[in-house]
Amino acid sequence: MNINDKNIVAIIPVRGGSKGIPRKNARLIAGKPLLAHTIISALEANCFSNVFVSTDDTELEEIAVRFGASVLDRPLELANDTSTLDDVILNACENLLSISFQSDLEFIATIQATSPLITPHSIAQAVQKCVADNYDTVLTVINESHLAWTIKDDIAVPLYEKRVNRQQLPPYLRETGGIVVCPMSQIKKGSRFGKNVGIIELNKEESVDIDDYFDWWVAEKVLKNKNILFHVVGNRESGLGHVYRALTLAYKLTSYTISFLVNSDSILAAEILKSKYQNVSIVPPGAELKYIIKTKPSLVINDILDTNADFMKEIRKNRISTINFEDQGDGSRYADITINEMYDDDSPECGKNTYSGIKYCCLRDEFYSIQSHENKEEVKNILLLFGGTDPSALTYKCLGLVDKIKGNWDITVIVGPGYSNIEELKDLIKECNHKVTLVINTSIISKHMKIADVAITSAGRTVFELSAMAIPMIVIAQNTREEHHVFATTSPGVVYLGRADKLTEKSLNDTLNQILTSKLLRQKIGQILLESDTKGGINRVIKLIEGLLDEHHNSDGD
Repeated sequence: MNINDKNIVAIIPVRGGSKGIPRKNARLIAGKPLLAHTIISALEANCFSNVFVSTDDTELEEIAVRFGASVLDRPLELANDTSTLDDVILNACENLLSISFQSDLEFIATIQATSPLITPHSIAQAVQKCVADNYDTVLTVINESHLAWTIKDDIAVPLYEKRVNRQQLPPYLRETGGIVVCPMSQIKKGSRFGKNVGIIELNKEESVDIDDYFDWWVAEKVLKNKNILFHVVGNRESGLGHVYRALTLAYKLTSYTISFLVNSDSILAAEILKSKYQNVSIVPPGAELKYIIKTKPSLVINDILDTNADFMKEIRKNRISTINFEDQGDGSRYADITINEMYDDDSPECGKNTYSGIKYCCLRDEFYSIQSHENKEEVKNILLLFGGTDPSALTYKCLGLVDKIKGNWDITVIVGPGYSNIEELKDLIKECNHKVTLVINTSIISKHMKIADVAITSAGRTVFELSAMAIPMIVIAQNTREEHHVFATTSPGVVYLGRADKLTEKSLNDTLNQILTSKLLRQKIGQILLESDTKGGINRVIKLIEGLLDEHHNSDGD
């Protein structure tokens, strides 16, 4: 049934007097009067012949007209604390029926101004349900099933028969008061609530009804909420550090709506994100820009390595804020902010809006709750880890070389979900002289780092994690790009051996033997790493993100 063929009006009842929050219907919340949010949602629902505000207050009348509603005068006797909404709506309908063009009025939707989070979709859904299914009344509810108690004869008595998980309890549907829809024939009976009642279940946000300042605070937080889209890459070629950095930031940005975008070349990234219960969209390569423009998030965080100018200019044209990570492409100059934790402040890639160096690295949460490595008299464990994919097969090569060195120590090998030669690696481990522990796709890497006395790794973000734990490390760059990662290749706390394809058995043996046999050297390296500012990076990055979102918010006139 097409609801647009019906004469349906919305009535928003408001009064000037409010004791809980004085003048709350006229007060600004997220940049607009409280009343305005409901008017806008009602108009955008596209299902009403007209939207009316019933009020006794001249300021509220002005707000109503300013935001596109019509006004119905509300008698003073119906604007006090004892007035019922049924009486107010009946009076408003009588006024409407006295207007000739409203004489065929069929349905009335009462929408509460103190529910500013009600969406146009929910309004239209409630109207459609009432009209199409012939209900006497359709109202909005929220399911609040919990183990509940009451008081009888001054004794606490449970309102349940058996203690079970909340999901196993029967529905407990509380009216939100946000929307009530009924036919005019029901109104004429003196009440909006008939016997045949339908419900529209709302989520927690939409169910907010502002009665006090706490409700106001919650509603304003939601109204000011911004959508952040993490556009990430993650496959065998690019590695998985981009995915894990994005997840680290997402876990910190709890005040925002978070989603992820990958293309179909990054299915590995999508699988990891889904395993972490994230909202992930997968598009064909080249379709990312179209998706971004269509969904129009408040902020796009590009963690895809280099971007091109046309891509970034098109996002900018659509007034979408951007932050790019590790971007050395032509598009970086069009980003609002570029964060290059791998490069230094003086590198030619760094523009005026670029924040670079180790002080902007983003450690995962697990590295803030674990103690730093304690330097031992002798090395007991050597750790090999080369990222989630290890494109240069350094794990296999280094394990073979390290195992040849004689010594009373064990080896721990960590590989990620993108490691492709696992069976070959297992065969090599069987032939090793040292005890080798193979860890595949660990969710808590810090516990394995904790037992390591020396690590051999690639020049990616793992260097920052090892640095945070003060673990002496030998670093080998996987590719040409990693050769330019400044901290990993130039820090005095890191022993850098160059690029993977140039690695020799002699250079690895000589370097490792030197570290293995000198406690003083390991101690000196560990101290340098401890003094590196790794743990403050995440807060600096979050501050940049939130600052940019605040600028976006203010530029929108909110």
